[in-house]
Amino acid sequence: MKEQKNIKQAYIPAIEEMQSRYEDDLRREASRSLEYEYNREIEGQESFFKAFRKFEERDDKIPVYSKEDNVFYEKYKAYVEEETANQGKKIQEIENLIEYERFFLRFERRISSETNNYSHFGSNSATRYRVDCIRGLEKELKKILESSPEAWEFYYKRQLISDIETQHEQRLVAVPYVVNAKQKVIDSLNLGVPVYIVGHLGSGKTQLATEAAMDFTIQNKIQSELENKMEEWFSKNPNAKEKDAIQVFKELNEERKLYYKNILTNGSKGEIESLQPLFISGSHNLTYEDMFVEKTLSLTHSFSQGSYTDYLNMIIGDFYKWMDEHKERLEQMTDEEQLQLKIQIWKSFSDLLVASNSSFGTVIKKVEREILIAVKEGRTVIVDELNTIAMQNLIALNDILQRHVGSTAYITGVGPVLINPGFGFIGTGNLSTQMVNYEGTNELNPAFKSRFVTIEYNYVPQKITGSLEDQEFPEKNELFRIIIAQLADKNGNIHIPDSKRTLEELFRFSQLCRVTQNVFMGKWKDNEILKDSGMDEPELRESVLSIRNILHVLDNWNLGEEKDLSKALWDGFISSITYPDDQNYILSQAVRFGFFPAMKGWKVDTKGIGEAAATYEEIRTSPYYYVRPSIETLSCLDVVHLVFGKGTLRRGLTKGLKEIFEIDIDDSLRIDVKKYQKLDQQLSHLEHSKELLEYLEDNEGEK
Repeated sequence: MKEQKNIKQAYIPAIEEMQSRYEDDLRREASRSLEYEYNREIEGQESFFKAFRKFEERDDKIPVYSKEDNVFYEKYKAYVEEETANQGKKIQEIENLIEYERFFLRFERRISSETNNYSHFGSNSATRYRVDCIRGLEKELKKILESSPEAWEFYYKRQLISDIETQHEQRLVAVPYVVNAKQKVIDSLNLGVPVYIVGHLGSGKTQLATEAAMDFTIQNKIQSELENKMEEWFSKNPNAKEKDAIQVFKELNEERKLYYKNILTNGSKGEIESLQPLFISGSHNLTYEDMFVEKTLSLTHSFSQGSYTDYLNMIIGDFYKWMDEHKERLEQMTDEEQLQLKIQIWKSFSDLLVASNSSFGTVIKKVEREILIAVKEGRTVIVDELNTIAMQNLIALNDILQRHVGSTAYITGVGPVLINPGFGFIGTGNLSTQMVNYEGTNELNPAFKSRFVTIEYNYVPQKITGSLEDQEFPEKNELFRIIIAQLADKNGNIHIPDSKRTLEELFRFSQLCRVTQNVFMGKWKDNEILKDSGMDEPELRESVLSIRNILHVLDNWNLGEEKDLSKALWDGFISSITYPDDQNYILSQAVRFGFFPAMKGWKVDTKGIGEAAATYEEIRTSPYYYVRPSIETLSCLDVVHLVFGKGTLRRGLTKGLKEIFEIDIDDSLRIDVKKYQKLDQQLSHLEHSKELLEYLEDNEGEK
């Protein structure tokens, strides 16, 4: 009776209220986890550090609910957590099936390629079956994400954590632009076609090439190992069903991926180098020999060819042979004369042997270089800044570039060389424009360039109009996503001062960065703000807020610990620009995006072309003074919504929620779930109507 009395008095909140409370709980947990990490970090530190370590006082502005023991909220929270875990398992099962089908598709294509002497993969009924299966599973996964809020939350939380780990490993964050470019490179390498990646300064071409090459190598190794292991497993289990094979594949695949991940993080130098591509830095002075076989002069001596015992035995043999030949003469001498003669003869033999076998000489030695090694060993090779190499030297690559794995390429000075599986060739080059010209670069011969798949890789997408709250498709702001991943802790939480204002400021920073990138690429007309303004065509010759410079600014800002973003932007980037016109233009655009406000002691005057660069003293009207606002915490779910949008919305009560709301409540107190659902929908409709009325009221004067 007491339990029923508590339930009778329980307040019945709306779904939106319970979801809001759930999100507040996540923020509290994120705040507590930060304190736990602080305390865990000091484990193993000396006692002095522990004794005098202190923390700032936190004043988290997270609502405290008076109805902490609300039975319906507790059931709702338990349901969300359990459903998220269940949907996560379902997603992982589908992803494993997709990987299994892709594994089998690559298996089929390898067999087909080998059958056709590596000329092409070939399409047949078996490969088309796998392609259709993959497409169907991807549709099934998409359907789950669109129908379940918990599935969406699991999927994108995992993506955010992956972004953060990738940042910490100093790899490219897997935003769609990067993923698509990397996949194009890997697909071309799988087809045996060389790749030429071109782009502008700081876009990450070399990093993309390196990561794509490593992923290509690891994928091939895992594929080969899984093929062998699955064949070995099936030979021991010939009556196994395919569902058993799929489960075994899952276990083996996870083990292999973890194995190579551990090598990249904790492996020996040799293990890591075996996965990395061979690398050549291009330059105008790079010769044919630098790419294939380098001839070097080497000092050698013949004693290096044998052991000292061999030489000693040789002397003894010659010495006794001499004594046998002069036996009669020796017998005519006294013992003392014989001893002295033998000593002299032994010494003569020793001197003659040393003289004839230890003389130093200069010989020509051939040392194989990166491209030849890659061809012979079946490895990838990257030629960075390919378009700086003289064309007459690049032509030597022609035969290799047009041959496929399994065929023989002719290399001048070496002869025919078999191209082994795993070989791949990637070149990178800077893109020149009318305004930006990279000294020492050449335009590649069209016939030579035609041997490559050319991929233009530049800066990641970012909308440059509207505020953060106005973004209809926040997931398309990929540059902002990279910035957020840089700021989040390993659990996906963010702790920043005055979160709403700071996030808006960070979003404007990402917009400023994209504007500088557009102008640097000569694509300023893509800028919705400038193209219809009637302004003269802007240009940047040397400076751009590339990813590298963006990270410098964020590191300088350091989550707003000692300075605001305007000061960090000056200290971390603008102050280091040496070309005055570039500095003045970027500074003027920063002001346009709300940085360096006059109310905070900044005064940035517009300057014409050719005027001197601005100094810190010139743009400050008063000494810089910064008061850090209170630190606020965003949970991982907040960050997911910030980067990927609100996701799948809950459309009424699910079957699971209906069941948990009715359980353990007797008939007299049982909730009419249909009535609750109807009331909940009416409440949402009323809230929407209220917002609409307020909007019409606010905009009445504009009509």
